[in-house]
Amino acid sequence: METDPHHTLVEAYCREMLSFLQYVGQSVPYASPSDRPIVERLCELARSEAAGLDGLADYLGANRMSVPHVGAFPSAFTNYNFIAVRKLLPRLVADEGRGLADLERDATSLPPGKDRDWIEKLSSTKRMHVSELEKLA
Repeated sequence: METDPHHTLVEAYCREMLSFLQYVGQSVPYASPSDRPIVERLCELARSEAAGLDGLADYLGANRMSVPHVGAFPSAFTNYNFIAVRKLLPRLVADEGRGLADLERDATSLPPGKDRDWIEKLSSTKRMHVSELEKLA
């Protein structure tokens, strides 16, 4: 069965917009003064991924593929509100790792071309972020 590139791209966009890193980047995890640089770095990583996703949304729009409203973050994420940032790091590593595996699977399902290039670009960014999060953890 052939994969629908539009469906794959939109699914990846929605999934990544609702990632745990995006949630943490928009929330305010507890951080002692010595941990505030970690929170700042997490926000930078989230903004970097969001910029890539904005580029994907622009690409979709330019190619007449509608980008749906992604909705709200999973309600289970609220369980992590007011948790110390260092306690969030293992969860972030795990979630980013799952997201990377999903993007790599998406990339292999697409034929070579611009659609696949966008997914590979997101994968590359996420791979760097997984590595950095592992170092922070």
